[in-house]
Amino acid sequence: MNYTQLTNEKKAQIDILLEQGLSMRRTAKVLGISHSTISRYKAGIYKKRQMDISKKYNIFLNYLYTHYDYKTCSIEICVFKFKKSYLNAHCPSVKQVYNWINEGKIKLSKKDLCYKKRRGKKTSMMNHTKWNIDHKTVLPIRLRPKYINRRDELGHLEIDSIVGKRNEYDSIISIVDRCSRKVWLIKSQYKNEYYTDKIIYDYLIRNEIKVKSITVDNGLEFQALGLTAKKLGVKLYKCDPYCSFQRGTNERTNALVRRFIPKGNSMKLITQYYLDNICFEINSMPRKIFDYKCAYDIELKYK
Repeated sequence: MNYTQLTNEKKAQIDILLEQGLSMRRTAKVLGISHSTISRYKAGIYKKRQMDISKKYNIFLNYLYTHYDYKTCSIEICVFKFKKSYLNAHCPSVKQVYNWINEGKIKLSKKDLCYKKRRGKKTSMMNHTKWNIDHKTVLPIRLRPKYINRRDELGHLEIDSIVGKRNEYDSIISIVDRCSRKVWLIKSQYKNEYYTDKIIYDYLIRNEIKVKSITVDNGLEFQALGLTAKKLGVKLYKCDPYCSFQRGTNERTNALVRRFIPKGNSMKLITQYYLDNICFEINSMPRKIFDYKCAYDIELKYK
């Protein structure tokens, strides 16, 4: 039995079937609705239920307006925390909250969300170039062992760069662990490949970051990163051209960083201290993929 509200199309179907001589019960059976609904509709007393959101979900909405933060506390996290803290209060689903936002029924709007809707660019896949393996340290990603994809071991890193304004040398090097999703950010002032190699190696050693493998894209700034891999005694895997999905963890993490540093912002005035604060915020943020545990919790689990 279908207990959803009558639509204009459903009302038209009821009228047509009744005009053909079908009884109300027969019409209800054909359309899969209650015969009493048809009776009320024909009697002119059928009214669509109106729900006062602000009255029924008053406690939840006050909690949402107080705790929602597009940087660290998303809609999903707010709903999850509210359910744990207010056991007897009415709580909508995450989808329902987004529906309210799209329909303009609550104070939050689309511009307050973590991600802004943008037009997609049509891109075409280029033919993969032949790999020239100079030595066994630098390998194409297709030779990366399958066990790394299980994400049950710390130390398998993905590295990428986050650029600022056009024609600006300053950028950010992002490092993320594939298992714990823990992120580290490094301020970079030049795009020279040997400079990038040095600051990454120094940062890994200084912070005692466990490294078992490294995955990067084909950016010119990472051309000399094989030197770091050789010093650390690990393999460096390079993704195929125009295949950012092969570093999905890195791309997702960069999207989180963009909540704090939106696209188009200059990187010149950003300090390493500020980047460390961003790392702490992201690494301590509850993640849905970990059942709302943070990266620090997952790191402790696998240590």
